[in-house]
Amino acid sequence: MRFALFIKVALLSVTLSACVAPLLSMGPGQLMWAILKPMVGLDPEQTNLLEQPLIKTRMTSLLGPHYDTTVSLLRTADALQQEGPLFYLMSRTWQAGADKAGLVWNADSNQMSVLLSANEQLSVFSESHTGKAAVWPVAMQGWLNRTTTE
Repeated sequence: MRFALFIKVALLSVTLSACVAPLLSMGPGQLMWAILKPMVGLDPEQTNLLEQPLIKTRMTSLLGPHYDTTVSLLRTADALQQEGPLFYLMSRTWQAGADKAGLVWNADSNQMSVLLSANEQLSVFSESHTGKAAVWPVAMQGWLNRTTTE
């Protein structure tokens, strides 16, 4: 009886490890892709996108004291969108001059970048580990007329 239970547990463990092993062997860029790709077109608030540990950790590190403001604005986004290798969220803007935020992850460079327009000042935050300038989707390029880099 105990031997049969042991065999069942062992087989279940082997089966689960076969499912988890590919995820553990993925690099950070592949893991981010695996999180974001299935969420394209979905409401980020409904899918808890901004609460995913990988995303939240990177955003907290990138934004520092601007994290809470940015996340509260991004929670108004309609859907995660994709433009080529760029996955992005844009807060809804109801009127000209309103605060807004945009989050972009570039699948080609594994770089996360944020545009934050608050109190009529635009700030650009971009991970520097790639050594490359941030790439922005067409929908956000109009925001870059006035830029303050942090």
